[in-house]
Amino acid sequence: MAEERITTINLGSQHVAGAVFSKTPGGGLTLSRYQRSELLGDPGSEGQQAGQLKVALTEVIGGLKAKGESPGVVISGQPVFIRFVKLPPLDIDQVDQIVEFEAQQQVPFPINEVVWNYQLMGTPDDPDVDVLLAAIKSDELDEIDGIIQGVGLKPTGVEVAPMALFNAFRFNYSDLEGTTLIIDIGARTTNLIFVEGPKMFLRTIKIGGLDITRAIAKEFNVDFHDAEQRKIADGFVALGGPYADHDDPVIAGVSKVIRNSLTRLHSEIMRTTNFYRSQQGGRAPEIALLSGATVGLPFIREFFAEKLNIPIDYFNALRNVTVGGGVDAEAMAAKAHTLGEMVGAALQRSGSAPVSLELVPESVKKAQEFQRRKPYLMVATVTLSSLLAALGFWYMKAGEIAEAKSNALSDKESELSEHSAAIKDLKAQLGVVEAKKEPFWMAVTSRAYWTAVFNDLSQRMDTDLMWITVLEPLSGGEPVVDDFAEDALKSVNSGVAQLGAQPAADRQPAAPKMIDAIRLRGLYRKNDRGADIVVDYLANLRESTFFDLKDRSTSEVMIKADPATQYSGQWEMILPLPENARISFTK
Repeated sequence: MAEERITTINLGSQHVAGAVFSKTPGGGLTLSRYQRSELLGDPGSEGQQAGQLKVALTEVIGGLKAKGESPGVVISGQPVFIRFVKLPPLDIDQVDQIVEFEAQQQVPFPINEVVWNYQLMGTPDDPDVDVLLAAIKSDELDEIDGIIQGVGLKPTGVEVAPMALFNAFRFNYSDLEGTTLIIDIGARTTNLIFVEGPKMFLRTIKIGGLDITRAIAKEFNVDFHDAEQRKIADGFVALGGPYADHDDPVIAGVSKVIRNSLTRLHSEIMRTTNFYRSQQGGRAPEIALLSGATVGLPFIREFFAEKLNIPIDYFNALRNVTVGGGVDAEAMAAKAHTLGEMVGAALQRSGSAPVSLELVPESVKKAQEFQRRKPYLMVATVTLSSLLAALGFWYMKAGEIAEAKSNALSDKESELSEHSAAIKDLKAQLGVVEAKKEPFWMAVTSRAYWTAVFNDLSQRMDTDLMWITVLEPLSGGEPVVDDFAEDALKSVNSGVAQLGAQPAADRQPAAPKMIDAIRLRGLYRKNDRGADIVVDYLANLRESTFFDLKDRSTSEVMIKADPATQYSGQWEMILPLPENARISFTK
């Protein structure tokens, strides 16, 4: 009996990799082919990524001899919205409806513009229901689907890299107990995956190998390509402390730039670990596994061992995977920390993965539905043909019956034509009702949106040393509601009414204002770090999709953070809203 061939593709930001596996009788995997193609240039450059991705994918598919197949495709978690939602105990029949409602509240895009999916996590004994929710914008998924089809593959949907890596970990490290932290450093982002038994917690940090390359380019005033070459050829993590610098000042400078970038990443790891322990009820990691191409930098293992003070090892995706004779086992062992996503995708295809969550484009869903219905359609076609052949004998009789029916329908049409005008009037009334419904629908939608915004502001304040005292919507830098002016206007209107004149508000309605920002004012208690806790709060808010903080400096957003007096200090910041989240307000 021929072994089942499982092909997987990993679409990264700076490379495309592919592998062919086969399932062993004992439920294991054997790696029989591997192919990788690098992407040139800065992956952040607009308009170039799709073309390069298609060329690289064509090369990989040719090397794997996989044209015409339906591989398991893994994409980066960078364009995917991932959220863990905890639901109260409920009937299993209600899960779909409850999760769909949560998706509408959590996903920061209109639900009809995204493709989303979910999976229940945890164990059946847990009183609460943990849900892993993933969503991606439909147009971005359609673009990926178009590239896959364009190189001669048959798409079936995509998996997300962190989930595939989690599957590979559970397959290869089932002997590990306690809490394990997987540090997956990609090109654009770093995924921190906390695994504690069947429990998983994920956070994506926008620091990756691309940031290191750009830091080198800036430090030495070279272009992206030269900086990438220096990182690959001479880059290593400076050990610091008593260790001497490299004899070559350029190489020494590159190593220090790399260390500075990783130090920023270490700060985010510690902050995420504290959040996982305090907010998710998890335990501190007992071991960390390094994954991704960037962890190939020399001395990076020693750096994290020094900073995290726990055992550090490289993630070995081939720990329980057999390497076939047609593959260089030694070369694969050196790359094992980069193969986790493809091993996880192969496990999902073989049906032995704990997390099976695919994002499937609408066009693929329709094609799959057609394939499922195809045998029934063929049977229906044969049956219909036989029926038509039998009915041919009675054609003449059927013609007479049809003519009689036609005459009867004509009479009925004349009778019903009298009601046509009444039906048109009812349709017009229905249109009026639909138009009146729109403002109420918008009001309910806005209420749910602002509730999500307030929840997000609260959840990202991970300290009890500070609080919000004033939350004020702004339009063009000015408050949309001025309580003092409103009271004064009421007073004036009352006086004018006593004189028999028309109130000012009646003469000229207030012009609508567009809420484009939120002003936050608050206090913080005196503490050892002073106003830095306000800066930490702003850093947390930068990860929120509800505010437009991506390209704004701290000075633009932070209006003030006064030093604490004897007991407390004041702070104020203005958070701009994205254009698609701005709402018109009329008093």
